[in-house]
Amino acid sequence: MIDVSIIIVNYHSAKLAIDCIHSIFEKTSGLSFEIIVVDNASMDGSVEVLREEFGDRIIVIESEQNLGFGKANNLGSKYARGKYLFLLNPDTILLNNASWILFNALNRNQSFGIVGGNLYNFDMTPAPSFCLVFDDLISEKRYSSWRYLLQGKINQKLNIDHKRCNNFNETDNPLQVAYVFGADMMMSKALFDKLGGFDPDFFMYAEEEELSWRVTQLGLQIMSIPDVKIVHLDGATVKESHSFSERQFRMRMRGTMTYFKKRFGMDGLSLFYKYRIRRYSRLIWLARLQRKLHPGFLPLIMKKCLSEEYAEFVDVAN
Repeated sequence: MIDVSIIIVNYHSAKLAIDCIHSIFEKTSGLSFEIIVVDNASMDGSVEVLREEFGDRIIVIESEQNLGFGKANNLGSKYARGKYLFLLNPDTILLNNASWILFNALNRNQSFGIVGGNLYNFDMTPAPSFCLVFDDLISEKRYSSWRYLLQGKINQKLNIDHKRCNNFNETDNPLQVAYVFGADMMMSKALFDKLGGFDPDFFMYAEEEELSWRVTQLGLQIMSIPDVKIVHLDGATVKESHSFSERQFRMRMRGTMTYFKKRFGMDGLSLFYKYRIRRYSRLIWLARLQRKLHPGFLPLIMKKCLSEEYAEFVDVAN
């Protein structure tokens, strides 16, 4: 049996995937591995480009439709021969022997269900790599409170950033987290198959959180391994800059609503919507009070998008 099957989902991102794959071949040693690329019906010649670049050194699976992130990984796992699955975004670059470090962590610790590493931006500054807690209704209610929103405004004026250290492992030791981001996550194929892989109701966003939640329900831990260092060109396959993307926001909201429905049912989804709309409405009210409200004000756009997505989501669910 092969030690690790590295699965990369590609959609119109062959150039990024090529750099990612070259980094895998360059940095990986000490184990046997295969690279499986699942192409999500790209129309830009990605399949031909990848096959021309790597030939039979990689396995390319052509999907007839864009399956999204989770279902495409599920498809790739069916072809995987590895003991472990290393799910890797095409917009990543391995900086060290990440595959072996994660493989070794899982092999030595039977209580570990999923492991991931530290992600870095292109300029090598720390990038979001995990979340310490799962999203829930308590946190959504807190985020919509006047106290939380006003404190955020005060922090902005004082240039205080409380998010700096809560999603990057700055220690020298493995850290237990709620879930690592899907840009890099490794787990055993046996566990992945036992859980049925990613829930097929997700297209993109929040599927790794939902999968991790199910892993924790089996008594297993999700761990951040700081020795693993990977550059993540955050969102490079979805957008060209860090400016607001309505399309991406709508996809994220659909994924988040699917997650809340899975965990908390339709009543929980309704409360999520109530709290999130309240949050945007209060931000809009504050902007109006400060005479800073304008047609491009993001909470105004987000509120509209969320309302439309929620109405469609509930209609389909019913």
